[in-house]
Amino acid sequence: MRRFNILREDNLLDNTKDKNIDINVSIDNIKNNELSQKFIKELTEALERFNHEEELENIKLTEDEEWEFERGRDKFLQDYFKKALSNTENGETFIVTDKYENDPELNRYKVTQYKNNAEYKYVAFAKDLPQDIKIGDVVRKKDGEYIYDDSATRFVKDTIQKIKQDIIEKRKTSYE
Repeated sequence: MRRFNILREDNLLDNTKDKNIDINVSIDNIKNNELSQKFIKELTEALERFNHEEELENIKLTEDEEWEFERGRDKFLQDYFKKALSNTENGETFIVTDKYENDPELNRYKVTQYKNNAEYKYVAFAKDLPQDIKIGDVVRKKDGEYIYDDSATRFVKDTIQKIKQDIIEKRKTSYE
């Protein structure tokens, strides 16, 4: 014969009230926790950036706009690297610009510096780069080791996106 535990309705409600109070207290603690607030803010910003990046990726530039974008991006990168390379205290700055296709054995990337109005491309092996590196990421090479630079990566990607966004906005205003 099976036995069933029967909870009295008033007892069940009493237990639920206590749990709700505990949950509400926990939620309030999380909301008031400085670390949680910082995490939520950073997560929100990252999601907004991701959505914005995706929207911009889907907008195609005309051939003339593409040339304007490339000139703007190259000028920005020249200026950025001129400043970044003037102070190598934190290591030499590179941007990951490409991954060699059909290269499963060596798994190589191209890392680039912009100096004297020219691109200088170097080969870097995946095993030497930080894990989960992506095209467009900024790395610093210090003491022979590549280190991911999160703030520089965000700054470079945001600025390059802004260049594209400005071109798209210019297109919109020229149609009005």
